[in-house]
Amino acid sequence: MKATHVYKGHPPIHCCCDTTWRRLPNGDQAIFFLTGGRHEPEPGNFVAMCRSRDEGKSWSPPHCIVRNDPHPLPPQPTVTLNEARPEGPRPLTSWAVTLSEVVVHDGVVTVYLQVHHGRFDHWQTATISSADSGHTWGAPVSFEPLPRRSMIRNLYRTSWGEWLLPYQYYDVITTPEASVLHDGSHERPWNGVLIGPTPNGPWSDGRRLQGARGWAEVNVVERRDGRLILLSRTDSADGKSPNELLRSESDDRGRTWSPFRRSGIPNPGSKFRLFRLRDGRILLLHNPNPRPGDRNPLALWVSDDDMESWGVQRVITDFPGKLQYPDGEVDADERTLHFAFDYNRHDVLYWQVEIPR
Repeated sequence: MKATHVYKGHPPIHCCCDTTWRRLPNGDQAIFFLTGGRHEPEPGNFVAMCRSRDEGKSWSPPHCIVRNDPHPLPPQPTVTLNEARPEGPRPLTSWAVTLSEVVVHDGVVTVYLQVHHGRFDHWQTATISSADSGHTWGAPVSFEPLPRRSMIRNLYRTSWGEWLLPYQYYDVITTPEASVLHDGSHERPWNGVLIGPTPNGPWSDGRRLQGARGWAEVNVVERRDGRLILLSRTDSADGKSPNELLRSESDDRGRTWSPFRRSGIPNPGSKFRLFRLRDGRILLLHNPNPRPGDRNPLALWVSDDDMESWGVQRVITDFPGKLQYPDGEVDADERTLHFAFDYNRHDVLYWQVEIPR
């Protein structure tokens, strides 16, 4: 096991969340995360990256990838995204940038962004890409396959060669400034999966299913028999009742999905990650705690029977505090899992663990 403290938030780069570890095309390691301001959401949020050239032993200071206004940080591209309004498009003049996925494929790094006015209102999904391992970035491009108020989740490649992009979606309403946290959309999200022949599409959309209350973050994984499993976060309605992940399945390669049912996997209302190994084992990186908001401990579970049971339930760390939003990748030899997570929304940590045999 290896653990490294990557960055401690301090004003004006204080908030740290949505941490995502990826191996860059040139072999460097990178951690992407949301920062800026003291919390999320707020208009000052932007996306930054820390780089390691020595296998995670040391990390560079945060490098700004994309943000709204000028700031004494490395230069960033100019963004020209618009917001759809009843009277027509209007340039975004005060907005925030968050991220939900980072894809590295064929030498290109692509970050999926959400651009909004700092209130989780009618955000727009966009992508920004680098062809030189994150040293320079192009201008953000609107992601057209999904409507506003959609969030892309982790890309998955199936055994039959298709690529899946799971997502969550909240109904677009007539009041552009309304937040999903206050207009009722948070109570009734939708989930779905985009399906494409390549990791860049073109994308077709399967049938959506009614999601679970709250930030219905989802991950998809394949069973040995080719059926797909979709796990979703849900948030306890009263903020007190025991909580768990929900589960849906597809037997037609993601075109349709069964209604969500309880999975029996405890979750405090937090992001999690699924991985499938070549031998069919499934890994779950998560906070196995049913108490809402109690994102501790951080654990790695392993299933050898398509998530019907979890033969290995290993606690990675239970250091006091919130250990949240882990995201990373399995090495090519499938012996090591690399990931990052945030500690109490103000520190970024890198972790490397051996996968149980």
